[in-house]
Amino acid sequence: MEPKQEDALAYLDVSSHPSNVYVGLSGPYSTQERMVQEAILSAATSIHLKKALALDSRLVSSYKSDKGLLSFASDEAAFFDDTKMADTIQALEVLAIHFDPEAGAVVIVKDPREDGSKRVYQSSYGEDGKPTWITTYPKVKGYQFGVGSAKRHYFLNDSLEAADFAAAQNLLDLKTEHAFSVEKVTTANQQMESHLYQAQRGLLKGFTIIARYYDRATQTYWSLACAEE
Repeated sequence: MEPKQEDALAYLDVSSHPSNVYVGLSGPYSTQERMVQEAILSAATSIHLKKALALDSRLVSSYKSDKGLLSFASDEAAFFDDTKMADTIQALEVLAIHFDPEAGAVVIVKDPREDGSKRVYQSSYGEDGKPTWITTYPKVKGYQFGVGSAKRHYFLNDSLEAADFAAAQNLLDLKTEHAFSVEKVTTANQQMESHLYQAQRGLLKGFTIIARYYDRATQTYWSLACAEE
């Protein structure tokens, strides 16, 4: 298959394809061969995330009424099973390859091990041209949706990864299996001081990025994710 030289950004949305079609993005590398390899790995990772994605999120903050927020720190991590990644990559069928100076390579692949059913949701748009899911969560029986956004990074793949992770975190907020929160509030000399610790853990099954949108006016990337309820 000969790679196509076109604008890769137009191929990031695979919502019109069956559910066993995935898109992978590489970022720029020195050779096209390396870019294609990284893009295929990206697509394969999406398949493994769909099986199960474990999230761990922790937050610590300190606030004082006369000074406002004194400190803030967060630690977020995602885990998935990649032990059979090589088998997944070998099984993939490459449908198309597109190159872009900023994006690197975008590879659209099909996983023939899955049934190609219709996707659970397709974007609808308001009069402003923006997808409605940015402001209103879709409602589909058996699924939960999360929305994430990220400002533009230097590389497109970093921007999308940040928006995707934010969408996963949003799903964790909505569907957490373990939440722990401790807040200590003290008052002295009519000043209030608050220290907060929060921890969340959850397992998302069927996690999929099903739509993306780029707002050029604000240089913000948006991702819509879904997971099984």
